[in-house]
Amino acid sequence: MLLFYSIKAMSKLAITSYCLIRKGVVITQDSRLEFTYDNKFFKEIFKNLNSSYAKFYKMDRLCKLAYLTSEYLLKGEIHKKYEPEEIAMVFSNSFSSIDSDIKHQASIADRHKYFPEPATFVYTLPNIMLGEISIRHNIKGENMFFVSENFDPEIMVDYTSILLGNSRHKACIAGWVDYNSDGINAAMFFIEPAEGLSDKREFTSPNLQKIVEQH
Repeated sequence: MLLFYSIKAMSKLAITSYCLIRKGVVITQDSRLEFTYDNKFFKEIFKNLNSSYAKFYKMDRLCKLAYLTSEYLLKGEIHKKYEPEEIAMVFSNSFSSIDSDIKHQASIADRHKYFPEPATFVYTLPNIMLGEISIRHNIKGENMFFVSENFDPEIMVDYTSILLGNSRHKACIAGWVDYNSDGINAAMFFIEPAEGLSDKREFTSPNLQKIVEQH
């Protein structure tokens, strides 16, 4: 009951920024960029950012998708007004780290050609992408990763609201980042208190769903 009161009593939260990456397109609140969707898709987006972050090329595809989405989300460095420990992250997807899991399984399936690759194995946990974003942007707050069948804005709103209403955190990066053999689907949001912000969407389940569905 006390937890419920704390959440209800806190100030409203706003969606300050968002980025979606789908097959062939990168969408932010300010722009829509078209790319050819092929095996060079991630590299083309990376080149468009004019980034020199060499570690990008060592990541698995799930982490590359999360990294690129976060780069566009935080392009204006909107997170820099907070201390590293004040920013949390809440992520989810439906396929966990299956892309790297399959590669790892293939490397150990034949007992006569047993050759597990550490570079692949390190990415067989989906929350490693939170670590990649944390390192890149110096984010040191709490993080949580959920696996659910579909994009669930209610979980995202509920857990983020708890973090920002009952802890030291003042902002949160919330995201759905999914990669599997059928394609990619990423939606990432920067959430912070609504006070002093004009023309910003309130952080609610319907608003998250609307952003994801309208594109």
